[in-house]
Amino acid sequence: MPPTPGAMAVSPARPVHATSLADEIAHRLQRDILDGRIALGERLAQDELCARFEVSRTPIREALTKLQSSGLVSLRPNRGAIVRTPPRREVQEVYELRAALEGFAAERAAARIEALAVRRLDRAQEDLAAAVSGLDPAVANAGAELTAAIGAANDAFHDVILVAADNRTLQRDVLRLRGSFPKDHVTEALRSVDELIALNVDEHQRIAAALVAGDGAGARRAMTDHVAHAGRLLLEYLDERRFWE
Repeated sequence: MPPTPGAMAVSPARPVHATSLADEIAHRLQRDILDGRIALGERLAQDELCARFEVSRTPIREALTKLQSSGLVSLRPNRGAIVRTPPRREVQEVYELRAALEGFAAERAAARIEALAVRRLDRAQEDLAAAVSGLDPAVANAGAELTAAIGAANDAFHDVILVAADNRTLQRDVLRLRGSFPKDHVTEALRSVDELIALNVDEHQRIAAALVAGDGAGARRAMTDHVAHAGRLLLEYLDERRFWE
């Protein structure tokens, strides 16, 4: 289903005060895109962005160039900037690579994770379970607040494992891949609360159990299967909606 342009539904604006205006603006726009507040295919009008951030055109242009470099935005001569819709093959390749890298991270983390990190995993799972418990049976009806809570708890779980893996290059690459496609689409792809629980509660629990047991091979297998599962669900959902046409 092609994206429908519309007015930007963004988080509340506030003046930017940062050492690098362009970096801060790029960060906020990236967050809005990945959280689904700015839609794929939506035009990013410079005048609107100048008004939102209370800055001149120069830092806005620099921020949009940074987002183009990350693959989130396309800059078109004489037509301005739009949020980029990646091709199907790119999304598939991203999830294949994420599955391999995050599986490797889980294997490393199993030999290094400490008690504090395990408690953080438990807390992330408690937050995720609490968010899921607030959902109606049809996940598609989840409000933005619940969807954001699910996404934040899920990210927190994966972030603990990335940090425990203790490989900064690996962490950087995984975060770059994670930031290549809006994560709200993954939640939308789940057809029921039971499916969401299976993906983000049950599968997380299997990963956590392997980590606590120091089972590197088991942690790698569980994480690889988990990320690959999320990718399959996402592609099936987008295919059904003729997203690529």
